[in-house]
Amino acid sequence: MDPQPVVHRTSPARKIALELAVGAVLGFVGWSFCGPAVISWWYQPPSRDAFSCAGTVRDALTKFVTMQLICAAIGGAGVAAGFFFVGRTRNRASS
Repeated sequence: MDPQPVVHRTSPARKIALELAVGAVLGFVGWSFCGPAVISWWYQPPSRDAFSCAGTVRDALTKFVTMQLICAAIGGAGVAAGFFFVGRTRNRASS
């Protein structure tokens, strides 16, 4: 007698959570690259003769986004390393 094949299905909640996480990451990255230009555009006066702080705002936001992406990369690498070492320790303990 052949055993019945096991069907693994992802729960709807898990699927929605994954979609939300992917969307959040894409939104984060997209806004990180486009956001400084949009925000500095808001601070630019309609007349070029008026005082403008758009350049200063753009520079500050560019530095902020750079540090944000660097910290996200470091955090992602740290979490991945943590999961790797915890999983490795669990595999050794269960063997």
